[in-house]
Amino acid sequence: MLEQRTAVFIVNLIQDVNVLRPLMYMASRDFGFRVLILVSRKFGVRDLFGIWWAELDILQADLGARVETVATEWDAFRHLGDTGVIFAGSESTLREHAVSHSIFRCAPPTYLKVTLQHGFECVGFRQSSAHDMAHGVKVSFGADLLCAWQPVEYLTSLAGSQAPKVHVTGSTSVLQAFTGPLDGEDIGGGIVCENLHSVRMQAGGDLKSEFVGVFSEFCRLLEADSETVVLRPHPGGQYVLKHDVVVPPNARINNAPTYRVDLRRFAFGISAPSSVLVDMMLADIPTAVWRDREGGVDAGNYSGLTTVSSPREWLEFAREARFAPQPFIDLQRSFLARQQMPIEPRDVFARFAEIFEAAQRLPAPRIAKPVPRSRYLFVANAHLPTLQVCLERPLASLVNAGEISTQLLAEVDLRQQERVLGSAEATVEWVDECLNRADPDVVIFSRYSGPFGPRIVAWARRHRIPVIYQIDDDLLAVPATLGERKFAYHNAPERLAAVRTLMADADLVYASTERLRQRLLGYDRALSVVTGPINCSGLVRRRATPGKARRFGYMASADHLPNLMMVLPAIVDILDAHPELSFELFGSIPIPQELARFGERVSKVEPVAGYEEFLRQLAQREWDVGICPLTPTDFNLTKSNNKWVEYTASGIAVVASSGMIYDECCADGCGILAADLEGWAAGLESLIGDDSRRLSMVARAQDRLESEYGIAAHRAQILDVVEMARERAAERAGPANDS
Repeated sequence: MLEQRTAVFIVNLIQDVNVLRPLMYMASRDFGFRVLILVSRKFGVRDLFGIWWAELDILQADLGARVETVATEWDAFRHLGDTGVIFAGSESTLREHAVSHSIFRCAPPTYLKVTLQHGFECVGFRQSSAHDMAHGVKVSFGADLLCAWQPVEYLTSLAGSQAPKVHVTGSTSVLQAFTGPLDGEDIGGGIVCENLHSVRMQAGGDLKSEFVGVFSEFCRLLEADSETVVLRPHPGGQYVLKHDVVVPPNARINNAPTYRVDLRRFAFGISAPSSVLVDMMLADIPTAVWRDREGGVDAGNYSGLTTVSSPREWLEFAREARFAPQPFIDLQRSFLARQQMPIEPRDVFARFAEIFEAAQRLPAPRIAKPVPRSRYLFVANAHLPTLQVCLERPLASLVNAGEISTQLLAEVDLRQQERVLGSAEATVEWVDECLNRADPDVVIFSRYSGPFGPRIVAWARRHRIPVIYQIDDDLLAVPATLGERKFAYHNAPERLAAVRTLMADADLVYASTERLRQRLLGYDRALSVVTGPINCSGLVRRRATPGKARRFGYMASADHLPNLMMVLPAIVDILDAHPELSFELFGSIPIPQELARFGERVSKVEPVAGYEEFLRQLAQREWDVGICPLTPTDFNLTKSNNKWVEYTASGIAVVASSGMIYDECCADGCGILAADLEGWAAGLESLIGDDSRRLSMVARAQDRLESEYGIAAHRAQILDVVEMARERAAERAGPANDS
């Protein structure tokens, strides 16, 4: 078996995140590499709005990646492991790429060094005339491999000495394109992308002012037909934001990363020469290239595509694109075919896979694998969200760093073994063997109510191993309102007995909230129950989007239907008052019949498997407001504030039930609390009707999320609980017998 390699990603320019992101997921999830992200100090200066650092935070959490800031190549060198692969999204002999180039020069020979072509027109690969004037024509690279978008004969700026390094892969953007079916809701307008920081805008005349003027007049013409348009600043340049360009009222800025913007929803796209034109064409929307009136902007590499200059030409293109898109699309498909650029995701994946496979074959010095300092055994009914949210996710970085290891023993596995082995006695022997092999130094039952719990506890006692019972609901009083199936499941006498026995036998019961702690002590004052301020932690995945509110929603499972029905009249009133507004449900919760009359304005997204995928899709929904209703039942009083954390991480303003778990997290303007239907209607109206209040509320809430509900703090809380359990287990066992 091959030793685990390290995949290193150098992030220097803002656009590097977009270029490298798909390969980070490939490295970790498909090829088992450790992921190390080296971030230059200049990156933080360039990331004016914190958008891209937030993306790195997501990658760190999703992949268990290690993120290190480096100032010099020697800083980078000390973080490198023994062998692997290093990717750079921008590396060459140019001054702007000096950080990446220097790291490549000093990297150990046991690393495969790979430079990616980061744009359709890219220095050293395929330059425009403006690139030639600004950077010259003798650009070279320090890489072993150059991942190009096209065959060598199309790379008109490639130095002859670099040609043998070329490996044609296509663009990494193909690997993160939207591929699922559209849900029927179209944004209805077009998207315009500015590339005003580009060197091609220095060609002569005031090209930047001309573009801004044409865009403003185009918006005025659209306004006559009550149409809107989205303006997207270039991720690295951010010209319209840096220079406080006044945006017309019917234009909305979308500053999200390209991979979070589903271009298929737009009726058309317009951009100055830029790689985003390729993204638009791959999304199969009518696309036009902007050129100035005098033709000073070099668009030669996009020859054959539709071009527009004046506001009137923009308008005519927009109208034709909306009513007769196919001729434009046919033209674009023909253009792409002529480029001989790999654009099929499976093909692109396979081409990059060859690089990872080559890196896996690199010889590596034989070194001892680090022995984890702790081994955690989780016991749960299945790989449920509670285990992922409350334990696995906060501990992921320690697992990735090799400091701890985790293993799951699930009830479904135990039941399967019992069927295979034919008896409980044989299964008990199998459990003991399984525990001996795992050799844990802590056992954590997560909401467990299955069989063989006492046997596992007995094994832990013999080996002086601490036992924790983690719980985030009152499992001893699950009400019928959750549905017949869940009620019967949790109230089965053998499951109630298992929960009571395991809590009583555990060294420590780890409860999600103080109210749940008090509830459990009400059942048995002898229990050792602790809690902490964090049950669900998070990081900012998406900032709130400026502009009028378009969509609000509720994510929940089917057993939350009574909570939804409690506030349904307020939802109906808001939908009646705001015809432009839509409401969306996410999860197994059904759409109430009362909302049927709103037709397509009310939609539902089916539940997804895996907590990380759920978080990703929630952020992609781009809700403006999310609701957290809880009926005032004894069971709901012990609930956790997970929904506030998840909404806030996704840039969604919150309206929540007062008097429940949300009072503290929503305080200080971080959410609106509603006590009755009138309060719900007023709270929703205040956020939907007041854009500035909504944006400032999300900003405050996200500050609180990062300062009070961060993943690092959650991880520290869990480690504190484990250490407390060790102490209690030691007290229970007494002095060790060394004889």
